[in-house]
Amino acid sequence: MLKKYMTEQPVACRILENSINNKNISHAYLFVSNQYSKTMDLVKDFAKKIITSEIKSKIEKEDIINKINNGLYHDLKIIDTDGLWIKKEEIENLQIEFSNKSITGNKRIYIINNAHKLNISSSNSILKFLEEPEEKIIAILITDNKYQLLETIISRCVNINLTKGKITENDQKISTKIRIANNLFNNEKEKEKFLDDTETDILITNVIDFLIFYENNTINSILYLNKIWHDKIKDKSQLGISFDLMIMFYTDLLNNCVNQPIEIFNDYLDEIKLMCELNTFQQICKKIAVIIEMKGKIKYNVNSKLLMDKLIIKLGDEKND
Repeated sequence: MLKKYMTEQPVACRILENSINNKNISHAYLFVSNQYSKTMDLVKDFAKKIITSEIKSKIEKEDIINKINNGLYHDLKIIDTDGLWIKKEEIENLQIEFSNKSITGNKRIYIINNAHKLNISSSNSILKFLEEPEEKIIAILITDNKYQLLETIISRCVNINLTKGKITENDQKISTKIRIANNLFNNEKEKEKFLDDTETDILITNVIDFLIFYENNTINSILYLNKIWHDKIKDKSQLGISFDLMIMFYTDLLNNCVNQPIEIFNDYLDEIKLMCELNTFQQICKKIAVIIEMKGKIKYNVNSKLLMDKLIIKLGDEKND
């Protein structure tokens, strides 16, 4: 079902295929569409594959897929709106409906299109749903404006970044710093502040140097954390952005692994190629998942030294898989 998108979205498709094949399906996904025109089609096909992944009967699979295609499958719900906001009542009705047992016993999925249209009330309602996930219920959110969502919603989802298409010659000429800013912020004032800050270039360099050091030294990096991280990244406000940078960098590794253009870190092509030789595609996917998981702990104001110790240990576990 996802093979048809492989040419345009190779990284996203492989991540999604691996999660199903390895039976490691998350309770929540956030698809950042980046204006990719087939986003909803891809998401629906991903939902079909999840729902039918454990069904052996070909006839039963085809029946479910036909029902989904015709909007008749009760365990797949899509919330969308032509208005300004997705209302709290729509989320509450969904929760009530999904509180009842599934008729089929299969996984149940709800898709929220244009999730950036969640207002404060509906955002808080969906957040409760995400914070206390029920078995066999999966959330899929779609947005073009990731940073209009609550940070707590973003952190509770596996983020799947789609690409808008082939990178043009003009895109290649844009600096790494600007590409990072475009991915981190939707607000123009925040972008300008990030781009004008002289500390930004130092932060980017420090994070990439840390990743390069880690890839060459793996678990032994924990012995040098003061030198390669804590002495350089002292401001807690930089911690979240640092983790975003790590996720973006490893995503570019995935792009390189499947012979797709580097989207952000074009200036580090040699390093990316070397790091790809040290990792399998599956290991890079798992590392991204670890970094996303560890980033989610920042909001709990955890000790940064303990957080980085745990990050190194968990990244080492993935390397040994």
